[in-house]
Amino acid sequence: MIMVNNIHKEDIELLYGPGSYVTINEVRYSTNGHYYSIDCTLHVKDLDSFNLIQNDGINYIMEESWKYTGLYGEKFMLVNSFELL
Repeated sequence: MIMVNNIHKEDIELLYGPGSYVTINEVRYSTNGHYYSIDCTLHVKDLDSFNLIQNDGINYIMEESWKYTGLYGEKFMLVNSFELL
């Protein structure tokens, strides 16, 4: 999922400021819930933009990126954390 930062670089920087990026820590499949769990970290530089957008922006970016995985149409749950650079 390194493509998140390549394909959506402009969106990430627009939402969270220049130099911000996403790290995908783990993607795993839940056999009980029948969905993928995506654990990611959003590294932000602009705290003001982060406070306004928070989860909505990263959810949008991950939904758009999910289309490129070949798993589009499969359910996923986003577990995200944030780190201030």
